[in-house]
Amino acid sequence: MNIRIIGYAGSGKTSLALAIQKKYRIQGISLDDYLQIKNKSDRARQLEHDLYDLRDWTTEGVQLGQWCQETLTRADLIILLDYPLLLVQYRVVKRAFLQVFEKERDFSQKIKVIKRMFKLFKWNVRFKKRLPEIKKNLYLFPAELIILEHPEDEVRFHQFMKSNFKRKIKKRKR
Repeated sequence: MNIRIIGYAGSGKTSLALAIQKKYRIQGISLDDYLQIKNKSDRARQLEHDLYDLRDWTTEGVQLGQWCQETLTRADLIILLDYPLLLVQYRVVKRAFLQVFEKERDFSQKIKVIKRMFKLFKWNVRFKKRLPEIKKNLYLFPAELIILEHPEDEVRFHQFMKSNFKRKIKKRKR
């Protein structure tokens, strides 16, 4: 099964991906890791190459650009974490403050953490404005779409996996 996770910064995409990897033994890829490849064509080729060798995978990231469209077209399931903006902004602040108070960070690193926090605030507000269009576009893909509106909604995802994951694996073995 191929799973794509999308959501706000601070919505828990990475945490959910790690839980999926552990519980269902599905290889995971973070799209953030590809951002260091500046050329988007090279980025897309590298991602495609990395996905090609995997039977089942989960990818997570806020990215929706052309370079990562394959993660949407090949997905069996797309999970959109549409949590309340206040909750995700709180999580961004909490993460930033935990990083600021790490003793091994020097002052300039702490300043970068605070600046990044404000960039993520702005990014989340823009994502909120784009969300209706994003949802509309996600329905165009052949994958099942699950929209989770609160962390407690993850129960619905696990119910989906319980009823569909084993069936997908059996189909692929034939």
